[in-house]
Amino acid sequence: MKLHNKAIGVASLLYLVCALTPSAFADCHEPVMPAVPDGSTADKQTMLDAYRNMRDYQAEAQSFLDCIDALKASEPDVDVEILLERLNAYNRTVENMDSISRQVHAELDTFNAR
Repeated sequence: MKLHNKAIGVASLLYLVCALTPSAFADCHEPVMPAVPDGSTADKQTMLDAYRNMRDYQAEAQSFLDCIDALKASEPDVDVEILLERLNAYNRTVENMDSISRQVHAELDTFNAR
């Protein structure tokens, strides 16, 4: 029961923080990079799924980047801190898109070399 109460307390605190903190880009949702399987041990279906997950992630990431661009165009006089937060998210997403591609292709090479 104590664990349940702690979980409710943490969830309530997170909700309160989110509710009171204005989001710099509330309508834009940064996607989470999918896990990349080990090509030396994964089966064919797992590797195909990894490739599909990478492509889905890249499409979601591009939508996120487009959303940030749209915000920039619609809010030209935004606060510097918000602008920096958006820029950091944008750059992180571009780096993640490149990283996931390199990781998946490296593991596909490993899988195909078996």
